[in-house]
Amino acid sequence: MIPKYIHRDLSWLRFNGRVLDEAARAYVPLLERLKFVGIFSSNLDEFYRVRMPVLAALKKLGKQQLHPATISADTTAVKEAKRVIRLQQQWFGQLLQHQILPKLATEGVKLWYNEPIPTVMVSQARHYFFSTIATFLEVNRLNEDPDFFPLNNRLYLAVFIKEEVNMVIVSIPSHRIPRFYTVQREGVHHVLFIDDIIKQEIPRLFGRERVEGIYSFKITRDADIPLDDGFGDDVVERIERQIRKRDFGLATRLLYQPDIPKACLSRLMKAFSLKKVNKTKGGPYHNLKDLMDFPIKLPRLMYPARSPAQVVPTDNRTLHEEISGRDILISTPYESFDPIVRFFNEAAIDADVLEIKTTIYRVAADSRILHALITAARNGKAVTVFVELKARFDEENNIKWARRLQDAGINMIYSIPGLKVHAKVALIKKSTGKPYFLGLLATGNLNENTAKVYADHFLLTGNQALLAELNQLFNFLEMRQMPRKEDVDASKFGHLLVARFNLKSGFMRLIDAEIDQAIRGFPASIIIKLNNLEEEELIDKLYEASQAGVTVTLIIRGICRLRPGVHGLSERITVRRIVGRYLEHARIFIFNNGGRALVYLGSADWMNRSMQSRIEVCFPVYDEEVKHVIKQVVDFQCADNASAVVLDENGINRLPATPNLLQAQLATEDFFCGKTVETHE
Repeated sequence: MIPKYIHRDLSWLRFNGRVLDEAARAYVPLLERLKFVGIFSSNLDEFYRVRMPVLAALKKLGKQQLHPATISADTTAVKEAKRVIRLQQQWFGQLLQHQILPKLATEGVKLWYNEPIPTVMVSQARHYFFSTIATFLEVNRLNEDPDFFPLNNRLYLAVFIKEEVNMVIVSIPSHRIPRFYTVQREGVHHVLFIDDIIKQEIPRLFGRERVEGIYSFKITRDADIPLDDGFGDDVVERIERQIRKRDFGLATRLLYQPDIPKACLSRLMKAFSLKKVNKTKGGPYHNLKDLMDFPIKLPRLMYPARSPAQVVPTDNRTLHEEISGRDILISTPYESFDPIVRFFNEAAIDADVLEIKTTIYRVAADSRILHALITAARNGKAVTVFVELKARFDEENNIKWARRLQDAGINMIYSIPGLKVHAKVALIKKSTGKPYFLGLLATGNLNENTAKVYADHFLLTGNQALLAELNQLFNFLEMRQMPRKEDVDASKFGHLLVARFNLKSGFMRLIDAEIDQAIRGFPASIIIKLNNLEEEELIDKLYEASQAGVTVTLIIRGICRLRPGVHGLSERITVRRIVGRYLEHARIFIFNNGGRALVYLGSADWMNRSMQSRIEVCFPVYDEEVKHVIKQVVDFQCADNASAVVLDENGINRLPATPNLLQAQLATEDFFCGKTVETHE
């Protein structure tokens, strides 16, 4: 009998395969195709850093779960994951070397990939080696430095010298300088990996010693470290100490150049205690995520430049005055992120503003929003910031900002023990005789950089009933404690759906209402857009809805454990996956509600962690004009038959069988620019 749920990690690997497939699409510009190759590589690295350790532990423990987020006792998952990855990597190599790079060469962009440096560039490359690369080059003889420790995901060369029993490890300092060196000659952009420049010059480092071979490798380590966020004044320092351990975690993968001799590979494994680690043949280069920052930027080989639509207040009103009268939706990257920054900027200098409160999960390195909050504090506003120090891989940036904000006199609230605050919300309290609120609720981070590529929605509202509940949430966050049963029972959330309070039960209730409509013979439908769908009780409720006659349309970018289209289980459920120029990041929920649609947006995916160990906020959309915009965007995505694939019952990507090509993101861009949306043959 087919299992009810698809394995979490195998579903994620299928998503990453869809990312790689985007690099093969003929309509995607060449340099953008190269970028998708880099995204695939980056994603796979993170899989080995974060998920493979969990899979390996499951294999050992069988049916014993490691923690509540562990979702399967499938001891064959590691074997299947390796098989899928092996096939994807074969496709990766074929796509890059035999499709993308040859076509780039015909366009005057020559990436020298696993080829000798051309004679005419040897002298320039040598000069770059001694003037720049050598500044950061580290050379370690293992017989002299037996304690040398390869750091997580860093690039190294293993140099084998005939006269030596032990090997020499040379770093590739791509974390300090650009990975690529470029030279333009006779109208052609030549691009070299610094790896090859180092290989060219290494023999000079050893004088008369004879170099037998030079082979690239890297070690991937478990980066999912537990962050101790308990009580105490030193929470920042404790988390800081722990994230420094990330480079030194248990090894999960040895990735090596495929032609490395067996004796050399054995020496590496022995030197760094890698006997039980996953050994994987890679290509001649590792960390090809660096292709995301490829140095050649030719407009004709990239997506056309675009100017996002500007949303400005009418009749010379301030943004705050506009929000007081109507809800405003900002949809990035189709619309400019500027109004979100302006929301905070106006608060920083408005004499009527008394308080500003916001949550911070991932912010830009030089965030204009956080600069505005510092200005607000210096202007006498009471500013409170909840900063989530456990945002994976953003911890250091968040700690840096936490210190700057605290130095500016801002009231800082740090991570709640046992919880991550993933909600994207802000609240402004004003007074013009009578106090009132203005608020921001979003599906994405308050980050002006990611807003250029993440498809998200930001609602600016003056709805006082809704914002009173948001104020209640901030009051809870300031207590910095796990919700107790009495907190949940006493909560007054009637508009907001808040994880750990009423989010899961609220969605169950909304699905039950559609089931009731279907049972009574009325039209019933649900459209849900998520990054990931994992939580089994909610999946079971969607299965129940399908069996009751509810039409369920899912748009899931990443993990989807639900099996669609299974007779007697989910035949009324379809699942689509969209990968395109922008990262689909918004969470959207639309319930037919007897023809009077209920629309929710929010930060919450339907993941175990979102329900059990996070504070998430989903919020209703009441304004009819805003509802119309959301439904139009979703309609484009449901009609997409170019960037979208349809998942079969095994979670495998299948192309839609339709003659016309409609790309949802292009259609959405046209919609916000006021153009007529057409399909393209």
